[in-house]
Order: sequence, then C-alpha cells, then structure tokens
Amino acid sequence: MTQFGHALNEPNVGILCANSSRARGRVERANRTLQDRPVKELRLAGICGIAAANAFLPGFRDRHNARFAKVPRRPDNLHRALNIEPVRKG
Repeated sequence: MTQFGHALNEPNVGILCANSSRARGRVERANRTLQDRPVKELRLAGICGIAAANAFLPGFRDRHNARFAKVPRRPDNLHRALNIEPVRKG
C-alpha cells in the first residue's frame, strides 16, 4: 500500500478511483490547471511576496470557481460519518 493509502486508511477513509478514462482526464486536467495557473496569475499581477500572494489568492479562487464550478446533480450531502472517536485535547 502506498503512503497515501496508509494515510487514508488510518481515519478509515476509502479510496474511490476514477475508473473511466473520461473521469481520469477531467481530474488530470483540473490538477494540471490548478498546479500551473496560480503561478502564472501571481506573475501577471506582479506579486513576489508571500503576504501579497496570500492576499491575492482568495480572489483568484473566487474567480476560478465562478468560471468552472458546476452545480451538483443532487443537493443532498452524501458524505458518510467517520467511524472513529474524536480526538479530545486536554
């Protein structure tokens, strides 16, 4: 099992694989866009510091989501509850 698999297995999270080539392509395109585009946007905006980048990124995210977000087919929350006890501090 990979390190990623071990990390997901610890809190009892299952891996859902994209079993169709169309789904894999969508995921890969989105990852490539999100890995590359923010760097280009920061450069175009003339930003070269961490504080300025942190201030810029929420607006970038909002513009990106306004352009590419899709309304879910079903509005229900289909997440499953986690089957582990919460970590208690103190």
